[in-house]
Amino acid sequence: MIDTSVRAAFENMAISGKGDASALAAGLRRNVTGVGLRALAAKLVHVAVCAPARLIDVYDGAAHGWLSGILYPPGTRNTKNDRPPEAFWEAFWQVLEQPAADRRRGAFTLATARLAGLLDPQINARVAATTADFRGVREAAARGLLERIDVRDLAGMPPSTLGGVVHREAMVRGQLGRILDPAALSLDTLPAPLGYLNARILESHLVWATVAGYSHAELDELALAAFQMAQFGHHYSSLLLALTMTTIAMERPEGLEIVLESIFRGWLHGRETRPLLGVAWSELWDLPIDAVRQSLGVTLFPSPLAAAVRQASRTRGSP
Repeated sequence: MIDTSVRAAFENMAISGKGDASALAAGLRRNVTGVGLRALAAKLVHVAVCAPARLIDVYDGAAHGWLSGILYPPGTRNTKNDRPPEAFWEAFWQVLEQPAADRRRGAFTLATARLAGLLDPQINARVAATTADFRGVREAAARGLLERIDVRDLAGMPPSTLGGVVHREAMVRGQLGRILDPAALSLDTLPAPLGYLNARILESHLVWATVAGYSHAELDELALAAFQMAQFGHHYSSLLLALTMTTIAMERPEGLEIVLESIFRGWLHGRETRPLLGVAWSELWDLPIDAVRQSLGVTLFPSPLAAAVRQASRTRGSP
């Protein structure tokens, strides 16, 4: 049970959004502390549920502080804050207080979706306005959905082609079913361009993961959420990462540093990669996947998990 005073202090930090994300992340890189983790987690909650217009600046700052990488110049954005309803906070803490065994990937995904439904619906308009700050969103949304992707249609394609690799990945991940119809999810009722963006990621999430080199391991899935968020401000990903970071801050599990490394490397990878929203994948299925990556200028994700596995393998193999 998380102490009520800790809850109250965290909620206040999340609502106010105070603190420099870059300094907080840099401080954690030097020395991981409970206070620092909670402060950074509160910043991520802040941009997910209170001030989506600050998302780019907060993640740019945090990624720079943690990775000492590119520091993009801050933008001038509307920083009006929403105060989440009490029902949101009650559900938020209920998720965090579940036994770890009950917080498997699928259950965490559903919990994130439920939390999004408890926010003031007006936040959708502010998230929609924020997407204009991301490269390529307006142009892609103006063209509309390009195709309905059904990975079952890719069966039998040569194994080195984009279509063949995507089909193989779908088999590995158990994602050979037909993509949900966006109309069935009422995405057309969201403020433009949110309906388009959510429909597009439903269609092409697996293709993005395959082309950009994200495995189906849980840490790489978190990194992919950050990649998607950096590409177009995906609100669900923002809320998922805020919930994940708060869980880490409250529980301080062993090896938490690799989680932060994965999230912030995924964000930076998404920032450095050209916008993928407008790519017509159906025109590329027959091409070798390496040629597709080269033509799009997409580099493979430098997975911290894969690097850790390689290092552990070398260590075990040493005399």
